[in-house]
Amino acid sequence: MTKTMLINTIDQEESRMAIVEDGMLTEFNIRMSVREPTVGNIYKGVVQKVEPGLRAAFVEYGAKKSGFLPLNDVSAEYLTGENDKLPAGKEVLVKVVREERGNKGAMLTTYVSLPGRYLVLMPNRKSVGISRKIDDDGDRKRLKELMTQISQEDDVGYIIRTAGINRTKQELIRDYQMVFRLWKNLKKKAEKAPVPSLIYEESDFGIRAFRDYYTADINEILVDNQDTYKKMRDYCKAVSPRSVRMIKMYRDEIPLFDKYGIEDQISIIYGDRVGLKSGGYLIINPTEAMITIDVNSGRGSNKRDVEETAFRTNLEAAAEIARQLRLRDLGGLIVIDFIDMKDRKHISEIEKTFKNALSLDRSRIQLSKISRFGILELSRQKKQSTIQEISYVTCPHCKGSGMSPSVEYMALSTFRRIKSKAAGGDSATIKITVPYEVSSYLLNQKRAELSELENLYDMEIFITGSAHMESGKTEIEVLKKKTEPEEGVIDAGEPVKMEEMPAEKTQKKASVGEPVKRRRRPRRRRPSAASAAGKEKNGIPDVSDKAESAAKKGTEPVRAPEKKDATPVVSTKVPAKPVVSKEAQDAKPVKSPVAVRREHGNDRQENKKDAKATKAIVNKIYKFFKT
Repeated sequence: MTKTMLINTIDQEESRMAIVEDGMLTEFNIRMSVREPTVGNIYKGVVQKVEPGLRAAFVEYGAKKSGFLPLNDVSAEYLTGENDKLPAGKEVLVKVVREERGNKGAMLTTYVSLPGRYLVLMPNRKSVGISRKIDDDGDRKRLKELMTQISQEDDVGYIIRTAGINRTKQELIRDYQMVFRLWKNLKKKAEKAPVPSLIYEESDFGIRAFRDYYTADINEILVDNQDTYKKMRDYCKAVSPRSVRMIKMYRDEIPLFDKYGIEDQISIIYGDRVGLKSGGYLIINPTEAMITIDVNSGRGSNKRDVEETAFRTNLEAAAEIARQLRLRDLGGLIVIDFIDMKDRKHISEIEKTFKNALSLDRSRIQLSKISRFGILELSRQKKQSTIQEISYVTCPHCKGSGMSPSVEYMALSTFRRIKSKAAGGDSATIKITVPYEVSSYLLNQKRAELSELENLYDMEIFITGSAHMESGKTEIEVLKKKTEPEEGVIDAGEPVKMEEMPAEKTQKKASVGEPVKRRRRPRRRRPSAASAAGKEKNGIPDVSDKAESAAKKGTEPVRAPEKKDATPVVSTKVPAKPVVSKEAQDAKPVKSPVAVRREHGNDRQENKKDAKATKAIVNKIYKFFKT
């Protein structure tokens, strides 16, 4: 059995690490330069506010969103007062435990830890721990005695990693001193640094891969980048000199991952379907709350012995699910739906196989039993973003749901919005921008309905297709109709208010013999009989007699002096067309009641009746003044 670690850092945009065991990909890690991970970084921040109800504080540490700091993760050195409370405005040194995700800020802790090759230093804790994977009591006792001799003067805590087993005292001392020296330098830097600021950033990708993934059963480490190769050798000389010979420079022209044929296995990691050798397959679906994994028999089903088929498929799926959890780095609550089995021995065998497969995982896992519904639940420690979150972005069309609206649905939804805007009655133009396929559907399938809307509401509709618009989006711009003042609209029976001309000027012009210039007044409706009778009682003279006498004399009629609070009345010139001033010629035409009512959205039939009645009244008034 050969086990090889491959470090691919030849491209600046992406760095990858893979561990291959007999041609099978067993471990994989990736880092993108545009999205550097923040887990493990140490920042100097300040407490913004403390929420007792949440039992947490929000810390400004330099990221876009404030970090979430649980109060039980606050070291005693930052607490003040008799009740040991964390005050707002307190400067703290925090480490990122979990990265930002969606609307959630990063998870922080004040219990700083610095990982080394064989141990993890915890400066503000005095606890001592040994990896749970070192289960031999003799090894645990020996390691604890060695570390007590090494760290008794410094008064700090530590945890011995799995890689520390079978290591000599000299190797442990070398690793401990390097990490402790790093902590002293960080403290000095934090004292002088402003708030907020980055104090410590995780090591180079190659160094971190060696530190976290290298095990004693790895035969060689191949690196395809010269700088990464030198950094890894220098680090290895400091912490594990006997492992330096395993680090080799890869110089072949064939890409490193293609040489070992693992590119196809890596591409499967990004899909939601994973095939099994028996013909079955897995469906892995990450969601906001949990990760669901469904086991299907597929082509491997055997109708003769359903129980045996389910057992063999579940047995193969258990080992593959444990592998996929490591490769994808899936964390949080995970629910697995195995194929239903009736035999209790088969169920116990699946649980045992799955537990053994998970023992290779470096993350902390809590596992339950298979329920009577065939459901198994487990919780896996989430250290960083998943492989998909690092390499992929959310689809702008479906927003991560995997589905987008159909063309018919979008077209009908847009048509309803157009109809709703037009029904208001005050729209002159509606401009719509939609994707090309939606605009094509509207202009071809809804052409008659759109034309009917334009005629009904006296408006224009413009539809434009855009190749750059995301699916499901619609932009609508509405231009309102211009409202004009309602001048010249006079109800029947009301007095007509005209612009008065002083009597002195009219008499002066009459004596000289010049025609009187007057402004054209708006038309009025013919007064009813009751209105005419009321005018005679009020002493208002009839203008028809004066007009006839003026015509006989051949003189221009002159406006008579008016009484106070009386309605001004002007006679018309009978023989020739009435004299119209230049201002009257340039004046805007008077709106009819029909236009006014149409702007307010009255019924069309009612508008026609009103138009006929108004036209008849105007004609009568015109004939009256003409005669």
